[in-house]
Amino acid sequence: MIPLKLQLKNFLSYGPEIQTIEFSSYPLICLSGKNGHGKSALLDAITWALWGQARKTFGTVKADPGLVHLGQTQMLVILDFIFNEQKYRVRREFSKAYGKAVAALDFGMIDAQTNNFISLTDKTIKNTQEKIERMLNLDMESFVNSAFLRQGQANEFSKKSAKDRKTVLATILGLNRYESLRVLAHEKIKEAQSAQQTHQTLQEKRRLELEKKTEINEQLNKQEQELARITQQEQELNQKHTLVEQAQKEIAEKQKQQALLYYEQTHLDKKETELKDKLVSVIQIWKKTHKQLVNLPDKTVIETEKQNLIDKISKYQQELQKGLEIKTTLLSVKEDAQTRASKLKSAHAVIMQEKKLQIEQLILEHKHHEKQRKELTDALIADTKKIEELTQESAQLDKKISLHARTKQQSTKVEKQFEKRREYYQLFIAQGNEVKQKLNELNQKKKMVHDEHNPSCPLCEQNLSASRKRFLNETLYKSEQFLTKRFTRLSAIITKLKSILITQHEQITEIKKETALHERFVLQIEELHKQINTIEQSNTHKKKLTQESEIILSNKLEIITRYQHEYELLITTEENNIKQDAQLSELTQKIATLEQEYSTLAYNKEQHVQAQQALQTLEQTLATYTELAQAKPMQKERADTITSLCLALKASKKQKKALVHTLQAYAHLETDKNNNKEQENQLITQKKDLVTQKEKILQNKGSLENQQQKIAQIEQEFKEEQKKLILLATTIDDYYIIATATGKNGIQALLIEEAIPEIEQEANLLLSRLTNNQSHIIIESLRDLKNGGTKETLDIKISDSIGIRPYELFSGGEAFRIDFALRIAISKLLARRAGTSLQTLIIDEGFGSQDEDGLSNIMEAIYKIQDDFSKIIIVSHLSAMKDQFPVHFLVEKNAQGSHVRIMEQG
Repeated sequence: MIPLKLQLKNFLSYGPEIQTIEFSSYPLICLSGKNGHGKSALLDAITWALWGQARKTFGTVKADPGLVHLGQTQMLVILDFIFNEQKYRVRREFSKAYGKAVAALDFGMIDAQTNNFISLTDKTIKNTQEKIERMLNLDMESFVNSAFLRQGQANEFSKKSAKDRKTVLATILGLNRYESLRVLAHEKIKEAQSAQQTHQTLQEKRRLELEKKTEINEQLNKQEQELARITQQEQELNQKHTLVEQAQKEIAEKQKQQALLYYEQTHLDKKETELKDKLVSVIQIWKKTHKQLVNLPDKTVIETEKQNLIDKISKYQQELQKGLEIKTTLLSVKEDAQTRASKLKSAHAVIMQEKKLQIEQLILEHKHHEKQRKELTDALIADTKKIEELTQESAQLDKKISLHARTKQQSTKVEKQFEKRREYYQLFIAQGNEVKQKLNELNQKKKMVHDEHNPSCPLCEQNLSASRKRFLNETLYKSEQFLTKRFTRLSAIITKLKSILITQHEQITEIKKETALHERFVLQIEELHKQINTIEQSNTHKKKLTQESEIILSNKLEIITRYQHEYELLITTEENNIKQDAQLSELTQKIATLEQEYSTLAYNKEQHVQAQQALQTLEQTLATYTELAQAKPMQKERADTITSLCLALKASKKQKKALVHTLQAYAHLETDKNNNKEQENQLITQKKDLVTQKEKILQNKGSLENQQQKIAQIEQEFKEEQKKLILLATTIDDYYIIATATGKNGIQALLIEEAIPEIEQEANLLLSRLTNNQSHIIIESLRDLKNGGTKETLDIKISDSIGIRPYELFSGGEAFRIDFALRIAISKLLARRAGTSLQTLIIDEGFGSQDEDGLSNIMEAIYKIQDDFSKIIIVSHLSAMKDQFPVHFLVEKNAQGSHVRIMEQG
């Protein structure tokens, strides 16, 4: 990964303006600047853009909130880089608003020909991050332990004790994943052992269950024998119950025959009752008819009386008919009179309605004109008020203009004075510069006169004698005093004049503002006068319209008064017009005549009704007479019917007596039925007992069969569990092998043993450059013990001109060179192990312990290893270090934030 361009905003010390840092043109870069100005922040920006990780406060899960510039809520980092000759871009953004954090990540390629961005961003940030790491084949931990030597961590490997170095090397080499595998293997062993213990416990329980198999089989045989016995008893009870059911059917048949006889007896009782009722009815009718025949009156007298009543009723009906005719005529005449009166009223109402509508129309027109007049009056009042306001405003503006007129006069005077003083100021400046120049020339002459080795004349440049030198000294001194006093006076005048000019310039600026106000006020007054003229013209027109409206209102009011008077006259003349109508008077007279005629009729309604009722009574008597005459021949038939009914009653009684004798043969049926029912109940009780016993046996049998099936299932499970136990034992053995292989004495030790020669070789190549082939690193992974055998360790010994010594005995500068060589060696090893080439090397500080020779050697080594890297970035604030780099990225900080400035030194 080779960084090309970095853009950042509101990241740590960098402010809201986007900073762009171009790395592409420089293979060797030094980031310099004061402490805290933001050098390391650029490196944090690179790691945050690629992996979303950077420095963070203690206890926080993610670094994002702590990286935002103080007082800001959003930060942005964009990194362009090259990987495997392809250009990529990562854009990571973080913002926090209303307590909610929002992150965004974009990733893609940049087309080399068109410079277009081709997005490779996935649906989620997590998936996009995984895509970036797969492409780089490098995670954050591998990067900071290989390409990035962070501040204060260069000696992370060497500073540990011999005992801990192996652990540190394992961590740097990423061997902790094998430790994780070992821990995971032990966890799997524990899980398998726990499962094994559980299965063994279950097997023991199954073994105890299988021991019950023989007992369960014996109990099942007993239950089957008992079930066979109960089944035999049940069959015997079923046979007895069949016989009882047959006897019960015979009794039921006899009960049906008995019920038929009872029905026949009931039918005879009912028939006898009906015959008795009919006999009584016929006897009563015969007696009643016989009595009426004996008391029947003379028919001729009844018919004569009926005829007299008919004649009387006819006379009443004639009188009634005449009265109805008179009443009908009277109603017709009244209707005609009412129609005529209605017509007269309607005609009069139409006239009155027309007059009323005219009055209402005039009133509406009057109100409309009155409203118009009021609106015009209100508008005139408003316009008058507006004119007064505009006049007052104009007066106020006039006052302001008069004030500003005086100010304008002062402005001309002040401007002239200002221009004059400015001319003097420029003149004094020129004089001052001239005096200053003369003083400088005088000083040069004094130097020439006071030159002890070769004093010469400032004019002819010949050597001076002592007397000539004194004369020139006095002359130059007087000239210097004069020029100095003049320069001092000019300086004082210039300073004072400058202050006056600044003050006057401010006054002129204010006066110009007031002049602009004066011109604006003049324009406003002109506009106000225009408005006043417009309103006055409008008022003249409105006054004319008001006068016209008042004339119209006066005319309308006179017409309304006249129409209202006419309407009142119409109301008073309506009744007189109706009374004077000839046709209506004739109809009224005719109504009076008919009413008189109707009152003279001799019709009595009550007597008419009484006569009609008497006639109805006579007609009923004659009808009875006719019915009796017809019923007289039927009396003989009724006597015969009475005789036949008496004979039928005697026969029915004889038949009932025979039925009672027959029913006596069925008297024992109820007793037989009860006995049969009791036998059936006994049989049912016995069968229930047998069923209960059978159910109990079947339940026991079912339970035993279930237990038998369960035993069979347990046998199958026992066999399967035995296989699982064997598999678990094999699994435990396998995990023990994995745990041993991935332990510190297994693969880890082998990998460290394999890595040590590579580290030694790379470190010694670099250390030889740093020490001019004076030092050599020896790394020992085993140490011989006094009592025999060896011990796992990781000792670092350095061979130099003095001899072989442990790392701990070297000074700070020497130790740093060793740390530097080891760190670069481990970085290259890690890069090779990660499957990628180490294209970029970043070293953050750490050179403070080196002397001039040491720094020189380190710089020489950096230049020598430059061919191994595409880009090297060094962070340092040491002047001796910075001066040896061709390119500086100078980081400076001000109130707006940090800024980067590129300085090329050739």
